[in-house]
Amino acid sequence: MTEWISTVIALCALGLSGVTAFVQHHNRKKEILAARVTAYFHRTSAFAKIRLPDGTLRQAGYHLVIWNQGPASAEDVEVAVRDPEGVAVTLADCLDGEFPLERLDVSGRYPIPWLPTADMHRGARRFIVVLRWRDGNGRHERVLPIRRGETNF
Repeated sequence: MTEWISTVIALCALGLSGVTAFVQHHNRKKEILAARVTAYFHRTSAFAKIRLPDGTLRQAGYHLVIWNQGPASAEDVEVAVRDPEGVAVTLADCLDGEFPLERLDVSGRYPIPWLPTADMHRGARRFIVVLRWRDGNGRHERVLPIRRGETNF
């Protein structure tokens, strides 16, 4: 009887080891296919000069940088910026059709000069950035509260 119990315990331990190995392999595979997209404000040492479509020249002291920190590329990267009240912020240097980005490679950064089109956003410091992308694990969305003057990465 004790031999039978020992055999059952050994088989249970073997089964548990097999399940653990499968779960770890699955998680590792998932991590390898993951892109981790984030955004942060970057203060430029010299103002970036931007010529708007109407010909006016403006200066940007900050860039909104989209960054892929993950081990895989991100595809169809979309960016939406809102103020704390939920009002959409349009950046003057973003052209129609610029987003979604077709691909953002591993460690890739995509800086966008911070020039809100509406004057009501000029002095504001807090914003919400909504990032959407696709990687080997499917579609993802990340909502980031960011603030000019602090680094969020």
